[in-house]
Amino acid sequence: MQEGTIMELVKWFIGLFLIMMIVALAVFLFQMGDVNTFKQQVNYQIERNGGLTQEAMASINDYSERHFNGRFTVESDLLNTRVNYGDTVDYKVNGVFEIVIFAIPDVKMQFAGTGVSQVR
Repeated sequence: MQEGTIMELVKWFIGLFLIMMIVALAVFLFQMGDVNTFKQQVNYQIERNGGLTQEAMASINDYSERHFNGRFTVESDLLNTRVNYGDTVDYKVNGVFEIVIFAIPDVKMQFAGTGVSQVR
């Protein structure tokens, strides 16, 4: 008789653990969806400022702080450089994603992107 009670408790524990894992995964994937929004803003700043100039980087960093709590940073070989009209700027977005519910280290990922200068 006691085996049935213990088995029922184990089933509940496993079920609740699986639900917590699904919620943590859903929150993680939702955070990863923000990468596209941030890359769109980086491309917009590259187009308007003629590259990743100091003004563009200030705006990008401010956007990251205001909308994503500083989760994203940008690195590039053409950092603080103005490029000609039509030149491409390759960059990498570094993101730090927090895993909620579980006490495990944050996940650091890097995403590549390219923007085109539209300033003559």
